[in-house]
Amino acid sequence: MKLFISVDMEGISGVTDWDDVDKGTSDYDYFRTLMTDDVNAAIEGALEAGVTEVVVNDSHDTMRNLIVDRLHPKAEVIRGFVKPLLMMEGIDESFDMAFFIGYHCMAGTNQAILNHTLNNKAVQRITINGREIGEAGINAAIAGAFGVPVVLVTGDSQTALEVKQEIEGVHTVAVKQAIGMFTARCLHPAVSQQMIREKAIEAVRNRQQVKPVKALDHYEIDMEFKYTSSAHLVSFLPGMTLVGGRTIRFHTDDIRKAMPVLLAILLLGDVKELS
Repeated sequence: MKLFISVDMEGISGVTDWDDVDKGTSDYDYFRTLMTDDVNAAIEGALEAGVTEVVVNDSHDTMRNLIVDRLHPKAEVIRGFVKPLLMMEGIDESFDMAFFIGYHCMAGTNQAILNHTLNNKAVQRITINGREIGEAGINAAIAGAFGVPVVLVTGDSQTALEVKQEIEGVHTVAVKQAIGMFTARCLHPAVSQQMIREKAIEAVRNRQQVKPVKALDHYEIDMEFKYTSSAHLVSFLPGMTLVGGRTIRFHTDDIRKAMPVLLAILLLGDVKELS
């Protein structure tokens, strides 16, 4: 059995602040260790349940966060930027299931640790066919386009609630109880990692009870930026329509085709309001 893991950092054990997840800050190196440990707990559980091949996609920020020689030796890691499928780079039809480790809520979710969608500095919200969606929902749709079910998601308590609305039957682990955007009641890492390992075993053994997210015939994707200048600049690209002062829209018949476009939009749109 093959397992794909996409790992973010905001939903990792103990993380509560941007200083915990931003490269170059005093706390970053400590929390990237915990990030690696949370992933290893998931891998250990998956292997115990019969998984034979694991590919981990480092999906946070620069996508060079996991400590490679600390990662479980049975796993291969995809690291580095730029990735056409972003947080889902490396997935294909050959995988039996996917885990999302260390995930967070969509932008604007009340009492959710470091809530944002793709880029906390540039993006206000993303909707698909008129429904607001977060990173977990987008990435589960990509997995679904390949026929791969997402069977386990870890993060804060609010993330566990969010993903259950996106993925029917998904297993979750809440490693912290969110109190606000920068405050949580956190389990000890050893406790949360044991929970992750145990839930990984359960998720793999019951994987057939979770269906892949169904692919749609058409996707209308709206991205609302924090700044009008971002939307204005992105609207110059072919296929983009400016539908509001801060919002652009584009269409696709395959969510997988949208990801390289989203990547280009994010890079181009990450500008501040011009004075």
